[in-house]
Amino acid sequence: MHILITGAAGMIGRKLVERLVVDRALNEQPIEKLTLMDIVPPTRIAGFSDREKVRAGDLADPAIAMKAVSERPDVIFHLAAEVNLEKGYHVNLDGTRSLLEAIRKTGDGYKPRVVFTSSIAVFGAPFPPSIPDDFHLTPLTSYGAQKAMCEQMLADYTRKGILEGVGIRLPSIVVRPGKPNKAASGFFSGIIREPLNGEEAQLPVSEAVVHTHASPRSAIGFLIHAAGLPRLVSHIVAGWPQRFEASRAIDLGFVAESSFDEIIRVHIEEDRGGSFVM
Repeated sequence: MHILITGAAGMIGRKLVERLVVDRALNEQPIEKLTLMDIVPPTRIAGFSDREKVRAGDLADPAIAMKAVSERPDVIFHLAAEVNLEKGYHVNLDGTRSLLEAIRKTGDGYKPRVVFTSSIAVFGAPFPPSIPDDFHLTPLTSYGAQKAMCEQMLADYTRKGILEGVGIRLPSIVVRPGKPNKAASGFFSGIIREPLNGEEAQLPVSEAVVHTHASPRSAIGFLIHAAGLPRLVSHIVAGWPQRFEASRAIDLGFVAESSFDEIIRVHIEEDRGGSFVM
């Protein structure tokens, strides 16, 4: 099995590589090759370097994306992420679209499993006491909006049969080792990591704040489990919306037919000259 990991130089990427090197297999298939990719060269893992290929490049560049999938990896863990507004649209949105397009253009029956790390930032207030699986996506941050767009692209390319996409909405991952990052949620790690290092940490929010977390170990477990899920089947029509209240549109004065019979009569009047053959 050949595995491609984008964003492999990041914390989650490094830990995923370490886990795969220890396991030496994914989905009960031996790992024959690992391709590690990021904007900076990822670190090789000792004891596996003969089966590792390290690449540095901007995945938003179509040529680089095509090269990344040219050896047709079986599983792609797409972990690349950026919180800065301008860089975020480039890395998160443009990079994801470039990768998916490279897979499409490869063609010839190539259909990899793509595991994409989304975020709970795709959700936005107001929230119910507990957020259900089908809660609407109303992101209130640029990062959340970019991740929601990528989710939709992944779902669309999956519906088209181009790839098998699985999106994981990661909560805040704690405790992140090393130095603080620029993420707004970074303080969740800081208030644990810094005191353990004998350093003072500031809590920038009220103690009443409630949030959902997972450890890096769990996050890696999510990714590996996602790669081994049964083959996905898309029922397109069953996924279409059915009934709408449309109360806002009605209040604004929009007018439409009230029954399907009326729609048929409009067709007969406008497109068949008012007649039809039995």
